[in-house]
Amino acid sequence: MSLEVNLFTAVIVLIVGLYDMAYAFNRRYKSKKGGFGPFMVLGIIFTIFGIYLLIRHWMG
Repeated sequence: MSLEVNLFTAVIVLIVGLYDMAYAFNRRYKSKKGGFGPFMVLGIIFTIFGIYLLIRHWMG
């Protein structure tokens, strides 16, 4: 059973992960609010999964 990965989906997941990490850094340094941890964790998860999807797309 082979699952094909759409390039568009992989790029969108990667962008969402990077955006979440940027939002977490901005939230931490600009507004001094809490909630840095959850956004950073989501950003890391989405970024790693986006890279994994890109590799799966290129490998076939």
